[in-house]
Amino acid sequence: MTLQQLQYFRTLAKIQHYTRAAETLLISQPSLSYSMAELEKELNISLFLKQGKKIKLSFYGELFLNYVERSLDLLDEGKKALEIFADPLKGRINLGYLYSLSSSLIPNIIESLYKNTENKAITFNFVQNLNNLLIDDLKDGKIDLAFCVKPSKETRFVPILEQELFVVVPNNHPFARRKEISLSELENEPFVFLNKNSGLREMLDDIFRNLGIKPNIVFEVEECNAVMTFVSLNFGISIIPKVPALDNSDLSVLKIVHPKCSRTVYMAWMENRYMTPPVKKIKEFIINGYGLAPVTTMTN
Repeated sequence: MTLQQLQYFRTLAKIQHYTRAAETLLISQPSLSYSMAELEKELNISLFLKQGKKIKLSFYGELFLNYVERSLDLLDEGKKALEIFADPLKGRINLGYLYSLSSSLIPNIIESLYKNTENKAITFNFVQNLNNLLIDDLKDGKIDLAFCVKPSKETRFVPILEQELFVVVPNNHPFARRKEISLSELENEPFVFLNKNSGLREMLDDIFRNLGIKPNIVFEVEECNAVMTFVSLNFGISIIPKVPALDNSDLSVLKIVHPKCSRTVYMAWMENRYMTPPVKKIKEFIINGYGLAPVTTMTN
């Protein structure tokens, strides 16, 4: 069994057509057929079933494909790790963060990082998402670092930013002339909230539950800009951090005097996963420049 045979098998398993798979692999169709026949002969099992001119994986082929994909993905990961070691100042980092950080914290960090010219060769792939989806991406290895508000027990994390929360209302709302408000005064108001994948939503649910209030949620949206849009259209009021877009909005912003409302933004990473030199370099840069407290591991 060769690495080439496994790569051929994975391609054929996905395309399920010998001629098209051979074209994708840039080999002849007889060469692909021979290679697969030799693999099946070595394994003493049929990996494919014929269906007219097409093929499909057999039960054993589907089982084998799972192991082949994991093996080839692991080899690819090893290859990437070695490529990075050849030049530890170069590399691409997958960085995930909450929507509300896209115009403040993240640009500030990147600007500060690139002031050192030796960091110019490090590039980023940015992923904006809700808290729970960021954590899922972190666990799945789709992102290297995540700026979130609710890390999971599998992660290590460090607090980076404390965000105060504010009530936002349309300018024609009865509360619009006020500067401060208590959440108990909002019991009968319609709300526009982030959806349940948001760490902010979980936090607000807990706050209102402790107050004995069941908020009247009329809309659930994905991010703070959408919240502001629906609030400005008089569909309800909301509670969000003071993101930069608020300064240019048609909304009134009220300080919450009771209970005190703020959320902590953390940078999180997987505790037991290999970290490439560029990722490790950026992680330490952010901890040293922006960390508010020591690194923490969540306990059950």
